[in-house]
Amino acid sequence: MKFHLPTFNQFVSLLILSVTNAVFQLMVIPILVHHINAEKLGVYFLALSFGSLLAILVNYGTMQTSVVAIKKVKNEIEKEQVIAETFAVRLIPLILAIIIICALPLFIKNGVYYFMILPMILAEFINPQFYLIATYKINKYTLINLILRLAMLALVYLLRGNVYIIQITLFGTGIVMLLVNCFFLKETFFKQGVIIHFPGMEKMIQLLKTNSLVLGNGLTVHLQQSLFLFAIPSFVTPLYLSAYGFVDKLISSFRMLVNAYGSAVMPHAAGTHQQGFGEWKKLKKQQNILLSLFCLLAGLIMYALPEQLLTILLLGKHNNNQAFFMQVQELIQLISIVPFLIALNVLNVTEIFLEKKYIAYFGAGVFILFVSLLSIDSLQLGLDPKYVGYYPMLIEGVALITSYFIVQQIRFAKN
Repeated sequence: MKFHLPTFNQFVSLLILSVTNAVFQLMVIPILVHHINAEKLGVYFLALSFGSLLAILVNYGTMQTSVVAIKKVKNEIEKEQVIAETFAVRLIPLILAIIIICALPLFIKNGVYYFMILPMILAEFINPQFYLIATYKINKYTLINLILRLAMLALVYLLRGNVYIIQITLFGTGIVMLLVNCFFLKETFFKQGVIIHFPGMEKMIQLLKTNSLVLGNGLTVHLQQSLFLFAIPSFVTPLYLSAYGFVDKLISSFRMLVNAYGSAVMPHAAGTHQQGFGEWKKLKKQQNILLSLFCLLAGLIMYALPEQLLTILLLGKHNNNQAFFMQVQELIQLISIVPFLIALNVLNVTEIFLEKKYIAYFGAGVFILFVSLLSIDSLQLGLDPKYVGYYPMLIEGVALITSYFIVQQIRFAKN
């Protein structure tokens, strides 16, 4: 196996970054579990999910397309052009997201919690990861993120008894993300020479159209979870909603780790893919084996040792909320196969991107969203809510089958 040092170094940095963000999520939850009721915890998960949805809108697919674009530039001027286009593409979605956030508190219950995600959206607007990943400069970002996340976790713990702890956690997390990204403005969007490459209206429309397919898939993928999470309060108890929200964050943590792996491989994969199908196929097989083994091990632990795992995740404190503990334990066993399904899918998506099959990728997202809506409809028609726990496995299974079908179609067309 050919060893590519920059890719390995970047993978380690992205892994640490994703582990930091995932562990931060998981360590905040037990603090909140022990100091707020189940209903408020459910609202916290809903607000976080909504924030992630708007962040995808603001990013507008640039996390994927701009990485590939920067890897293909021939000089510094072209690189500055990609940065300027990335900034331009994100501008209109940012304005739309701000309007939505400001309007929500006027129309829905607990709307103030959704207003607290505003810093997260601003942070996504200036997110420099596309540039740092493409140029193998993610190390410094990872270190700063780790330090500020630890500081935020300490603050949440110190203020755990505060009546506004949910607002503090949501708003503070966004501020941390914003500060981390601000450190890299001079290297990216504030870099001298970038502003002169700001695209005109015709070019802007073209970029928005191109990225809209990637955005559409990103939104549909997230909506598969968000819509379901927004819908199930009508069918389950607040306790079950909180337990499902916890498990949803556990799944998202795995997805963050796997996506970090995919992002680290992407620049190297782009070069390997250009060398020929045989080289790409070999690389993909090697990476799939590594990912699958890791996620299979994680799944086995989740299925065989859910009580011990949950005790660790909740910092050993669960006697004061035994019903919540038992519900989460049951759900963890139900979703134990999900990490493996996510692992098998990630490099299929990478191949689809490398082949620039954005329409097929968008179509896959729409189809999976359709399956999600059917699942919600089945609950409306009287399906026993006990089957809610199988939803993540259903969606990830459908996503894997769909991406596999697209990849096979791509390869068939080439032959």
